[in-house]
Amino acid sequence: MRVCILAGLIGLVVSGTVSAGSFTSVAMPGSQLVGLSEHGRIATGSIQGSDASFRWNRDRGAALIDGYAGMQGMNSWGQPMAGQALDANQNWVAAIAYSNAQFFDPILVGALPGAQALDGMASAGYDAADDGTVVGLSYNADGNAVAFRWNAATGIAELPRLDVDSYARANAISRDGHVVIGWNDTDVGYRRAVKWVDGVVSELLDAQNLQVGEALGVNRDGSVIVGTGAGADGKEAWRWTAATGLQPIGIIKSGSFFDRAYAFGVSDDGNLVGGASGFGFQREAVVWTPSTGMVRLTDFLAARGIAVPQGWLLNSVTAVSGDGRVLGGWGLDPNNAINSFVIELDAVPEQDAIVQAHGIVVFNDLAAGPFAGVPEQTPVTLSMRATPDGFEIEPGQHVAYPIDFSRTTLHAGKASDTLADVKNGLLRISNDYPRSDGIHVFETPMSTPQTTMEFELFNPGGDLFDSSDLNNINRTFGPEHFEKAAWMVFQGDHAMVIQLQSVVIEDECAIFCGRFEAP
Repeated sequence: MRVCILAGLIGLVVSGTVSAGSFTSVAMPGSQLVGLSEHGRIATGSIQGSDASFRWNRDRGAALIDGYAGMQGMNSWGQPMAGQALDANQNWVAAIAYSNAQFFDPILVGALPGAQALDGMASAGYDAADDGTVVGLSYNADGNAVAFRWNAATGIAELPRLDVDSYARANAISRDGHVVIGWNDTDVGYRRAVKWVDGVVSELLDAQNLQVGEALGVNRDGSVIVGTGAGADGKEAWRWTAATGLQPIGIIKSGSFFDRAYAFGVSDDGNLVGGASGFGFQREAVVWTPSTGMVRLTDFLAARGIAVPQGWLLNSVTAVSGDGRVLGGWGLDPNNAINSFVIELDAVPEQDAIVQAHGIVVFNDLAAGPFAGVPEQTPVTLSMRATPDGFEIEPGQHVAYPIDFSRTTLHAGKASDTLADVKNGLLRISNDYPRSDGIHVFETPMSTPQTTMEFELFNPGGDLFDSSDLNNINRTFGPEHFEKAAWMVFQGDHAMVIQLQSVVIEDECAIFCGRFEAP
């Protein structure tokens, strides 16, 4: 049991009307953003010309990640991020970082057995799946650059190549971990797109059965892949789905012979693609949707009433949030410095959220009240509604939200009770605190006298949320996500213990309006 202490409250999150989208500078000169979380509230990337990386949080801004370089990607919740760190031999090797990286030595993925470092680099991490699997490039014992896949349970292994004499790299992995995408060289050194599905490699070809350039981005389940090097002249960006096959999605030319279009990121539904088109200083950030085709990012934003601050030149969209609401990329800021940006295309409306947990009774010796005598294995449902007007305990990490007691019930079989309407009845959402996530209702009185309920779920990996914002979580969690997966009803020394089966948090109007229609 825990005592609820509100002395640390330092602010109030105020709800209001829904605002239009917004443009935010990461405000870190030299930064090149490469990855966004599921809802775009965490980002990562590298610092140009240095052995440094950064992690950006919408509530806290950007911070350097000490000991890491070359961050290239991360999983849905920013836990972990994939990049490089120095090993004992002072070679750069693939490594992963979490939000609490400052408290620990770098976590090394390492390189393939016998790897021969080149120019001080033996391997590099490029992306991470939601289960922590990392993919990237490693030199092997023959000194060749090859693609690898690593998992903490199984270690590092080379991914197969179409041609054993070619080079390869894994650029990204689907969030579910089943699909890896990247490139294999041809015998003349041309990068051709490949995908590995559960470790089996195959080539991505266009409708004419011709090779295309490397695959650069993949959605959550691997059903949509994007890349570069398609079309009649091999310079268009492309998009692949199982239904449509691989199709060029355009190029916007600057007039240079070297113009080329790239697709770097794609939403989970596949209907928003971000990239770049052009060459050199004339390269511009672009987006593609089924209705607009490929358009300049500036035009796309102007049509939505989103202002780009004067002096910014947008070079590339390098990341698209899974929910399709946020774009990330980099360009030149008003000081003519390379810098990164995050663009929220539309604000998530603030609304009540519904939390519903299901479980079964595994112990009960309550002596009084409606739950006395409820047998073990009885199904239990907890339903509560919380408002978005929360108290920030720690900005961006821990917010306590008032519970609507009139709509909160606990059912165990045919028995039921409610929480009492008391001031300390709060639903707490913690995110990366400093790494763990949690859903908490500290011990709170129920309507039955001398009876309280405590609902606390801890996730030590920090992979539940990308923000402590209650809205736009819209996710179901099973007990495998939690270190503690039970909740309790107390009467003094007596208790009813409920084993968690699932818990869901969703907005009252959990609608993700499809702004970009399916093709």
